[in-house]
Formats: sequence, structure tokens, C-alpha cells
Amino acid sequence: MLDFIPVTIDDKETIQPFFDKNIFRNCDFSFSNIYSWKHLYNTTFALEDGWLYIRFQADGELPGYLFPLGEGDLKEGMQRILRDSERRGDDFRLYAVTKEMFDLIESILPGRFVYEKERAWYEYIYSSQDLITLVGKRYQPKRNHINKFKRTYQWEYLPITKEIIPDCLSLYKRWCLENGGRNTEQSLQEERIATEKSFYNYERLGLIGGALRVNGEILAYSYGQPLTHDTFGVHAEKCLYDIDGGFAMMNQQFAEHNCADYLYINREEDIGLDSLRQAKMSYHPAILLEKGFVKMNG
Repeated sequence: MLDFIPVTIDDKETIQPFFDKNIFRNCDFSFSNIYSWKHLYNTTFALEDGWLYIRFQADGELPGYLFPLGEGDLKEGMQRILRDSERRGDDFRLYAVTKEMFDLIESILPGRFVYEKERAWYEYIYSSQDLITLVGKRYQPKRNHINKFKRTYQWEYLPITKEIIPDCLSLYKRWCLENGGRNTEQSLQEERIATEKSFYNYERLGLIGGALRVNGEILAYSYGQPLTHDTFGVHAEKCLYDIDGGFAMMNQQFAEHNCADYLYINREEDIGLDSLRQAKMSYHPAILLEKGFVKMNG
């Protein structure tokens, strides 16, 4: 079997070079996401013959793998995790698989697998210029929110640094209290752990973020990291709901200040929440990245 070990913050230097060469735009190949959410997915990794393998198990799901990353023979890379799964006695699962990944698998191991899409996993990828400029009739409501925000508040945009991280954590606690009726207690606890990991290890994770100081207080923030050479991944965005236009302003300012050098901005999944799906669709994604899982055929 492959020698899987738990992911720690010290493994960034080992894992990140694989992500730096990654060509897939999905948010699963982000060290920050993997590390910050490992408490939920029991994430482990293994290295063998120049390939990175990531194995995890979400609550209630079968254990499975991410698409292997490396250079050389993908067929051997896939066969290695197939053997690993068989020796563990697991039903084989490859999660967070895009159509592009499945086509690569089919080209080397034709007919052996079935691909099942999961709508809640689809990722919303936008043109960075669209989110920066908000040009056109379809973005008029967003411009209206932003203009009202600018008329209403004294504000400034700040890069997230260690000096304001305590204020960002305070905002997150206020947001949790505000959203107590919108999330289950367990989901809030899981996100709280991921948020604290991200902020406590902000510099080591290589995160890039910004915040809005409104009337003297940090009342919105966003952060993420590059996923590929042309795509920036936004991992988190928070704003108090009583800040009129705050989310639209945070979205636009973050895109302008932190994502202008990238062709695309990936704002991740809607996790099956109708309200979040509507909000993400209202920004008109350039790419709705389909994802699903792969299992054995038969």
C-alpha cells in the first residue's frame, strides 16, 4: 500500500511544488484548503516515484482520492491508487473530478470507470475583468449596491496583514453570531476551525487577502491564493449583513486589488445551498466547472 501520512503545515514545501505545476482550475488543489479543512476530511498524502497522492474521507462518504499529480506515466499513477484502494478493501472513489480529468483517465484506461456529476460541487469561475469593472446592464444591480455603499460609509481597503488579523477574527465571530440561524451548529464549528487555521498560519500558507475598514472597523474581508498561472482562488469572504452593499464592495475591491493579474477568479462551490447558488449565479460565471466522482464500471 501507499504510505499515507496526515497533512501538516510543515508539508507545504513538499506539496506546493505539485500545485505550482497544476493545470486544473478547481479549488481542491490548494494547500491552504487542504490544510485548513483536514479536520473535516482526515486528509493524508503520499509521495511515490514523483507523484503526489491525496487520500481523504468526508463524514458519511466512502474514502477516496484526488486526481494524482506528477510527471510521467499517468496510467501508472492511476494504477497505483487502484492497487492501494483494493489492498485497503475499499470501493474505489476518485473525488472532485472534472470532465477534463475524466477524459484523461478514459484515454489511458478506457471503459473501466463511471463518472457521476455532483451539482453541489460545481465551481463558479469568473472573468477577473468582469468582476473588476462590472460593465454592462447585467451588472447594474451590483454597481447600484457599490454606489450606495460609497455614499453611505467612510471606508478604505486594506491588505490583510498580521496587524489586522485579530480584527478579522473578531469580525468572523460576529458573523457567526449573525448567521446562527442560517447554518447548522456543526457546519459553523467546522468552518470556525478552518478559519482560525487559515488566519493563524496566514503567512506560512501564502494567503493573499484584503479587508474593508468601514467607519473605523474591519467589517468585511476576503482571502485566497493562486490555483494556476491564470486563475486565482477565493477561499473565503465575510461581511456583516447590515452593511448595505458590503458584499458587492468586498467582491469588487478584492478582484481589483488582488486578482487583476489573473484571467480568472474561482469563487468555489455553492455546497448545494440555494441562496449561495443564486448569489454566485448573479455574478454570471464565465465557467461553471462541472465536478463529480469516479467509480469502477460494474
